[in-house]
Amino acid sequence: MGGYMLRVVSLLLVLSSNIFAISFNDDFNDNDISDWESRCASGNWSVSNGVVHGNTNSSPAALAPVDGIYFYNSTVTVEASGVHAFGIISRLTDEDSGIIAYISPDANVAKIRLVQNGQLGVTLASLPASFPSGVTYSLSLECNQESLTFNITSVSTNQTWSLSATDPNPLPGVSGLLMGDESNAWWDWIEVDGTAFANAEITWLITDDQSLGDGDFALEPGETIDLDIQLTNSGDQPLTNAFGILQALNSELTVTQNYVSYGTISSGETQYGLSTFAVLAPLATPADEVYDMRLTLMADGGFQKQLLFSLPVGCGIETDVEEGQDDWTWESVGSGWADDWHVSSEKNYTTGGQYSFKCGSTGTGDYSNHHFASLSTPLFNLPLGSSLSFWMWIDAQTLDLPEALDGGIVQYRRIGDWIDLNPVSGYTHEITTGSTGPFPDGTEVFSGTEMWTQYSILLPDSLAGPGQVRFVFGSDDSGTREGWYLDDINLGMGTSTEKPDGASLFTSPLLAVSRNPFSSSVSFTCFTPGTENSCIEIFDINGRLVRSIEFTPQDAPQTLFWDGTDSSGTTIPSGVYLARLQGSNLPRVKLIKI
Repeated sequence: MGGYMLRVVSLLLVLSSNIFAISFNDDFNDNDISDWESRCASGNWSVSNGVVHGNTNSSPAALAPVDGIYFYNSTVTVEASGVHAFGIISRLTDEDSGIIAYISPDANVAKIRLVQNGQLGVTLASLPASFPSGVTYSLSLECNQESLTFNITSVSTNQTWSLSATDPNPLPGVSGLLMGDESNAWWDWIEVDGTAFANAEITWLITDDQSLGDGDFALEPGETIDLDIQLTNSGDQPLTNAFGILQALNSELTVTQNYVSYGTISSGETQYGLSTFAVLAPLATPADEVYDMRLTLMADGGFQKQLLFSLPVGCGIETDVEEGQDDWTWESVGSGWADDWHVSSEKNYTTGGQYSFKCGSTGTGDYSNHHFASLSTPLFNLPLGSSLSFWMWIDAQTLDLPEALDGGIVQYRRIGDWIDLNPVSGYTHEITTGSTGPFPDGTEVFSGTEMWTQYSILLPDSLAGPGQVRFVFGSDDSGTREGWYLDDINLGMGTSTEKPDGASLFTSPLLAVSRNPFSSSVSFTCFTPGTENSCIEIFDINGRLVRSIEFTPQDAPQTLFWDGTDSSGTTIPSGVYLARLQGSNLPRVKLIKI
């Protein structure tokens, strides 16, 4: 390595994350910039007598350290001079996007500006001033969260200037030297003081009991699971030589393999371990209970974080609400929204029963305006091949079919965001355009007026394992009805998709679409009887084929997921799209609003 010097000056542990205070500098006295690289526009860079020189006919031309440290918060200081445009680049990402701060003596202006994919972007701040030519400047760019401050000092005249701006999308990146349309600029040294943030989160779990269990991916008494824990590095520094140690924070479960190496997890990267943990639930372990676990993750540089999660023991869950709410919970989904969920005796479906879950008044009145609340299951194990069935009674505010103002949806979560689940027969309505309720326009919901009806949802095998299901009801700011009742809810407990005589319930082509209101993902529930190959084709409003998703038909409806990208993997823009189910004599078409 040349003159580029790195020193870790302190290590701070803040809560459960790791923040490293790091400083580096290069005085270029070794006349070596082989460990620096040209970025963005082309420039001519050289070093002699301990000074870096640059000239270019393009803009912005940058020089940044190879394998430089990615800083989110930092202060970059240089001593430099030039003619037209010279200064600093910071938060430079792998895509050559970042922040530049420079002065232009011949144009009498200083600017803070965005760089986007190597091209000049929006000017965030501009300061007109009479900057003297042919003098040395001390330039300093401070990046602190969204705040940007550019300080300028003329060393010989001792004049000072300052300008500030707001970074609209602060991201971690490297720092370096910057010039544009410059005939003769030079830099004597650079110093960067900043904080590097390292962090990791659990983003998925796989509970595989195929070796020492019944193979349904549900941990039950007497079984051992191979536990695959997926981690995401949400910090701006790589986790090098990372490894995890797993502990059971209880006496019921036994960790039989407690060490897994993760290798290096780059910033923003998601990956599983190089092997799996193993957890035994002895035969005497109480089922239908949840047990706390702790993963201690360590990596080079003193990184350490404890990640807590829970494992349920048992298979499936069901309730007729006759014993009260059990471990089911309800809460507002967002701050300021009403929550009307409770156990009610107003209506009931269970034979000989008395109670059901209700979203509505505790008496005979209506649900609240401005309502957005959920009824959630406890954490439980969903076995392979599961389905959800429930009985519901609803009276919710609608417009002309199929538009609704209020309504309910069903969602699933393991870790992180909730995803929508699709009833086999589809939802009954769509949220109208311009609603003041919590759901995006076009969201498919249960709404209208319907007496006790059973609905089923087939759950994809990719969701087998620990998770939760919730029922979410939302209303706008004006107009209410009686509400939503739920009873005899069965999740993964052997709900049949067969008629009593053994004939399939599903005989006609089916395509149902549901978009997750909290992300860009779309799920399809589809069925094409009597075909060998099928696909879902997605078109834009001009008829251009955006994406084709092929699948092998099954004996019952199945769920497929689409991440909102086209055939090249590029995220599609917001708009209206058509999904067409192919592979049957009667194609099904659905509208998708992204």
